[in-house]
Amino acid sequence: MRGISYFNADSYVFSTSAHMQITQIIQGVHNPSAGPSYSVAKLANQLYTFGEDASVLTLGEPPAKWPYDAPLKIHSGILERITGISPSMMAVIRKLSAKPGILHGHGIWRVANLFPLFTAHTGPARIVCSPRGMLSPWSMQYKNLMKQPFWRLLQKPALQRCHCFHVTAPVEYEDIRRVGLRGPVTIIPNGVDIPDIPTDNVRRKHVIFLSRIDPKKGLDLLLPAWTAIADNFSDWDLIIAGPLDGDYARSIQTLAKTLNAPRVQFAGQVLGDAKHQLLTEASLFVLPTYSENFGIAVAEALAHGIPAITTTETPWTDLDTRNCGWCIPPQQKKLEHALSHAMSRPPDNLREMGENGRRWMQQSYAWDRIAEMMQHTYRWLLGNESRPDWVTE
Repeated sequence: MRGISYFNADSYVFSTSAHMQITQIIQGVHNPSAGPSYSVAKLANQLYTFGEDASVLTLGEPPAKWPYDAPLKIHSGILERITGISPSMMAVIRKLSAKPGILHGHGIWRVANLFPLFTAHTGPARIVCSPRGMLSPWSMQYKNLMKQPFWRLLQKPALQRCHCFHVTAPVEYEDIRRVGLRGPVTIIPNGVDIPDIPTDNVRRKHVIFLSRIDPKKGLDLLLPAWTAIADNFSDWDLIIAGPLDGDYARSIQTLAKTLNAPRVQFAGQVLGDAKHQLLTEASLFVLPTYSENFGIAVAEALAHGIPAITTTETPWTDLDTRNCGWCIPPQQKKLEHALSHAMSRPPDNLREMGENGRRWMQQSYAWDRIAEMMQHTYRWLLGNESRPDWVTE
């Protein structure tokens, strides 16, 4: 795998490049199907192609494949694997903070996300934090008893040291202000790859759920909704794609059996060419999530030319007005209605909706455009450019 290195603080070589030194910091990238793993890697790689000194700094195990030119720098050892704590990684971050550059952290609630506490107090580096949806009301309430002391004693003080927050949608800006965090916020969506789709591509009557098998993703709504209407659409199948190695995933499979849900396939984790094939063959995508700061799976579906059903707890509220999907409250009856309405439509109509969504992704979410916006934000933070229009106080 290209661009991967293991190291300790003493062996870290700092760049002398005249370009910006940009370090993307994330707890782990071992699961390439997770939205942050994908978007952080793609952002770093696009910035690297622009000539910036961009890299990804992380803990834990390497991914099975690292198909990027931007370096991936991993701290992995017994301590890191057992505790998620890496003194060597924090030492590197402290050294980086003493030089001009960007330290951009992604996510909260993990020890790696406390890195602002370890930076030089008066260092010239600028700290950017992307909460990645983890400040939403749903997320803050989930396992609340464990989170509250961690938030009060460690996580909030760490976030208060950030020079700028990055969010992917206005709703996440509101989350930041609701929890009492101040300072500038840059609103930049994630990007998405725009794949090639054959002109003679044939769509099957498949409804695709492709995401993590996680309590917030709404599978407890999807399976009962599907079971209630499936007999009316006997030529359609529901395919649930996502990692199945966990107690919650097993409970969802048990729920499908208990409901006797017809024509449901659990595909497991689907990556690479298999994922592309799954999406190019599908006619409809569904993500009935309870909380999503962006929802990269929705963007990927639209980029593949599939109309999407998701919820008002995502930033995808323009699906209806752009005629490329449906955005509904996360309620079973609403989901039943949306699925029935979509599957009742002629194939040509669904294809047209899918083409609308694909054009939208090409125009507004291609990675070069997104990375240019982030690059401008970084330069502004370092005092090299004027404040971008997408930064708000």
